[in-house]
Amino acid sequence: MIPVAKISGGVIQNLLLYISIIGLLLFISTIIRLKVDFLRKLFIPASLLAGIIGLILGPHFLKVIPADMMSSLGALPGHMITIVFACMLLGVKKEANAPGTMTHNVLAGLGWLWSCSFLQVGIISVMTALLLTPVFGVDPMFGSVFEVGWAGGHGTAGGMVQVYNKLGWAAGGDLGKTTATIGLMVGIICGMMIINYGVRKKYTKVITEPASFGTAKEVFPEGEREPAAYITVSSDVVEPFALHLGVIGISILIGWEITKALEAAIKFSLPLFPFAMIGGWIINKIIMSTSLADLLDRNIFQRLQGIALEILVVGAMASISIPVVLAYWAPLLIGSVVMFVMMTWFYMFWLSPHVFTDNWFEHGIIRYGAFTGVAAVGYMLLRTTDPKMNTDVGTVYALGCPFMSPFIGGGLVTTAYPMLIKNFGAMTTGLGFCGGALVLLIILRMFFWIKNPKLEQR
Repeated sequence: MIPVAKISGGVIQNLLLYISIIGLLLFISTIIRLKVDFLRKLFIPASLLAGIIGLILGPHFLKVIPADMMSSLGALPGHMITIVFACMLLGVKKEANAPGTMTHNVLAGLGWLWSCSFLQVGIISVMTALLLTPVFGVDPMFGSVFEVGWAGGHGTAGGMVQVYNKLGWAAGGDLGKTTATIGLMVGIICGMMIINYGVRKKYTKVITEPASFGTAKEVFPEGEREPAAYITVSSDVVEPFALHLGVIGISILIGWEITKALEAAIKFSLPLFPFAMIGGWIINKIIMSTSLADLLDRNIFQRLQGIALEILVVGAMASISIPVVLAYWAPLLIGSVVMFVMMTWFYMFWLSPHVFTDNWFEHGIIRYGAFTGVAAVGYMLLRTTDPKMNTDVGTVYALGCPFMSPFIGGGLVTTAYPMLIKNFGAMTTGLGFCGGALVLLIILRMFFWIKNPKLEQR
C-alpha cells in the first residue's frame, strides 16, 4: 500500500524556499572555496563550508535564519539520506572475480574495516560506561556517535537523527553531526600529514616527494571536461535523469514497504534509508537481468546521489545545536583523541603493514580516510599517494564495498548500534563489539598475517 499524505501548497513552497537557501549557500561557498587559498590547501569541501556559513547565519549566532526555518533545514538530511542510500547499488553491474593477491587484500581489507567499525563503537561504549556517564552524565548511546560520524560521515549522521529521536535521545543527532565534522577534518588534515610522513620514511610506493595541499585542478574549461553521465534513452521518449529519478522512487517505495512489514512484525520503528538501499538492490537485480539494463547509467545515479548528499551536508552542518555541543565538549574531546590514536597508530601504522601483501601504505590510507571522514576523503588521499592510480588499491577497496557499505559505516549495522546500547547497556554492548573486533583480528592473525613486514616500499 502506497503511503498517502495531505501536503498543502504552503509546504511545497517552503520546501522550494529551503532548497533555494541551501543552493545560495552552496554557490557562495563554492566561490569562496575556489578563491581562498588556505581553504583550497586544506581540501575543505564547499558543502561543509556552506553548512558553517549557515550555522553562523542561524539562531545561535547572527540570527539571520530564524529558529523555525533552521529546524526545517535541519529536517532535510533525514530525507536526503534516503535518496543517497537508494542510489548506492543502482546501476551497479556484476564485478569480475578478483585474482589471488587481490583476493587476499580484499578479505584483509574487510577485516580491517569491520573490526574498525566494531572498535569505534566498542571502545567508546566501554569508556562511556566506566568514565563518561559516571563523570559527565552522558547518555549510554554516546558510545555510538563516533562510528556514526567518523565511519558514516555527515550523510549517516543526518539520517540517524530520526533514530536517536525515536530512541529518546535527541542530542545524539547533533553529536553525530559534530563527530562527522571532526572526523572529516581529521581525515583530510591528518591524512595529508600522514602521507608526508610516509614519503619521508619511504613507506609510499609511488610518490617520492612530499604531497602539496590544494594542487589538484578544480575548474575544468571547455576542451578539458569529462562527461559526468551518459544518455541512455532518447529525450524524445523521456528525460534520462527523470527516468533514473523514477527508478530511485521505486527503490524508496520498495524500502518503505519492507520497513512497514518489519515494523509490524517487531513492533518497533525503523529508519527508512537502509531499506531504501535494499529496495535499490532488488530493483537493480531485476532490471540488470533483463533487456532494460541498457536504460540505466551508474553515472546518472551518482550525480543524483551527489546532489542529495550536498544538500544533506549543508543542512546537517547548519542545524547543529551549539548548546548541545558545548554541553558535551569534554566527552567529545576525549572520544576524539582516543579515536585518533586508534585510527592512526593501531590501524594505519600497525595493522596495515601486517595484513596487506603489497602497497600497505596505500591500502591503509584509503581506509583511514574513509573511516575518519567519508569514502571520498579516502579516494582523495589515495589519489595523492598514487596520482595515476598505478596500483590496484582503488579496485581492491571497491571490490570490498558490497560486503561493507550496506552494513557498517552507515548501513544496517550502524543503525542498530544505538538500539543495541539502549537495550543491553553501554558496557555489555561495548564489550560485545570489542570481543567481535578481537575475533576478526585473530582471524587476520591466523590467515592473513605478514610476520615481518617490510615498511619501506622503495
